[in-house]
Amino acid sequence: MKLLTAFKTCIMCLAMLTMTGCKDSEKENKAEDTITTQKTGFKNLNEQSSDQSEEAITTDTTSTAEEKNTDYSGTYTNLAFAEESNCECYCLEIEAGESSELCLKPGELYMEADFRKVGDEIHVFYKGASVKSKQNEIPWSELDTGTAVATFSKVDANEYKLDWKGFQIDGKTAVEYALLGKKTLEGTYKLK
Repeated sequence: MKLLTAFKTCIMCLAMLTMTGCKDSEKENKAEDTITTQKTGFKNLNEQSSDQSEEAITTDTTSTAEEKNTDYSGTYTNLAFAEESNCECYCLEIEAGESSELCLKPGELYMEADFRKVGDEIHVFYKGASVKSKQNEIPWSELDTGTAVATFSKVDANEYKLDWKGFQIDGKTAVEYALLGKKTLEGTYKLK
């Protein structure tokens, strides 16, 4: 009888060790996946596994010189406003792994944006209000940061298109604020 009890105890201990060991390996694999999916300075959403936490998706890794060489990094001018000599509102500064300030309304509204590569496009994500924005009634803290407000894609040899999608709150289009940025940002761009 003592032999049977000892045997059951050993089996239970082995089962618990096996389950604990598998969980640690799973955590290590997820951490490795997060690090190895970063091939460019842009956060590539196509390569992220669906069960990773939001924090793992938005965590940036250390960039190297090789990561900075992308097809999209640079300064782009909106062709509809080509006569404008300054780039305050009608240019895009895209740099892999860095945020950029975008003009929503000249002299009044600006936002910080992150750029993430998704397939052959760059998705533009609202990050927060810029310090240059003047006092206004926009609920900056309520705007979604996980949904793209625009897409930027190549349409010709040296031409790119920005398609403004608009802001969202709780996954729904924020109708009152959706068009902010459409007039100044949407259009065809050329690399400077």
